[in-house]
Amino acid sequence: MKTDRWFGPDLGRPFDPPSPTQVALPRTALPVHRGLPCHLEAHLLRLQAGAAALGAEVPWLPGIQAELEAWLGADGPADVALRLVLHPEAARLAARLEPLPTVLHPYRLRVLPHPLQARRGDAAIVHKGLAGPWNQAVLSAAREAGAEDALLLWSDGTLAETAIASVALERGEFLIVPPPLGRVASLAERLDLPDWARARELRIEVGSLPLASAREGRLWCMNALRGIWPAVLA
Repeated sequence: MKTDRWFGPDLGRPFDPPSPTQVALPRTALPVHRGLPCHLEAHLLRLQAGAAALGAEVPWLPGIQAELEAWLGADGPADVALRLVLHPEAARLAARLEPLPTVLHPYRLRVLPHPLQARRGDAAIVHKGLAGPWNQAVLSAAREAGAEDALLLWSDGTLAETAIASVALERGEFLIVPPPLGRVASLAERLDLPDWARARELRIEVGSLPLASAREGRLWCMNALRGIWPAVLA
């Protein structure tokens, strides 16, 4: 199987794709286990919502789900990561297969200010990819400081997210997630966290989390590609 492929209704037209690390484009990533993509429909809807936030219509996008699934299941590959980048104006979807990332334990977080504080009220930044590749500089800074990721704070000192994941704090019988304003909407938080919390007899609540609270409970990270995993402050 090729690890890169384009999908879309008009692949015959010439197209010079920009780098997704340089422009703001709807994107998403998901695990594929033995040829079966996890929550693929939800990820395509995520891309479609991102396109709509840019003022673009991509009515063809849901219709490629079967073609994507056939491509992924053709050779029954080992567990891999599928990264999708939507180019709405060109009516194309870029698909790339990569090794499935692993999570280090302990997963150390360096506390840093959120670089998008000034855009917190911008409705576009809840769509993955539309704020551009801001997280790469944050990851680099955290790793230079000896951590795996950054725990990002709003200007009021409350928890927002990490460079690659949503966060939640386990305290007693509650699992508290930060308010959604200003952070990337998480599919793992919406689709996977409820069952995960229920299995642990935890009640999910939304509330502001000051940094001090991260030292009083158990911190968890989550994203669609890696699942849900524990984290500690570096």
